Amino acid sequence: MLREETMDAREPLFLVARGRDYTQLMKPNLSFMVVFSSVVGYLMAPGMSFAWREVLLLFLGGMLVTSAANTINQILERNSDRFMKRTALRPLPDGRMGTTEAWIIVVVASMAGVGILGTYFNWASAALSFLSLLLYSFAYTPLKKIHPIATFVGAIPGALPPLIGWVAATGSLTG
Repeated sequence: MLREETMDAREPLFLVARGRDYTQLMKPNLSFMVVFSSVVGYLMAPGMSFAWREVLLLFLGGMLVTSAANTINQILERNSDRFMKRTALRPLPDGRMGTTEAWIIVVVASMAGVGILGTYFNWASAALSFLSLLLYSFAYTPLKKIHPIATFVGAIPGALPPLIGWVAATGSLTG
């Protein structure tokens, strides 16, 4: 009986700790800046007016895709992150989360984010968002350790969010 009560008392603490781990994977400050620039691109499109529903859907879709990209970044860098003071206590290098769980998060978040953008806006914005995820995760992340060209490659997914917002609003690159 005492053991069950002890486990029940620990469960909320585990959930809070796991929530913190998921938040660390998202890199919320970076994700917010990326998604904010997407919303600005959306609102700059001709004839667009501020509508809470669309802004929140664009924000949610963008946060999910950006979180997936940030999680892939941490999966790929988990071994080297162990040796840096700034990153050693992230969930993957610290061993609080396995790569299988992280990849599940990537798949769910990216599919949900791309799905939201495609369903509520258009598939062109969803495709650009997915392209940004691929470039950041599988081009920029590995390149940054081996060649300075990574800065140029990383600038592409860094510049895409306002364009994603624009395309979400207009359905085209030219508007």
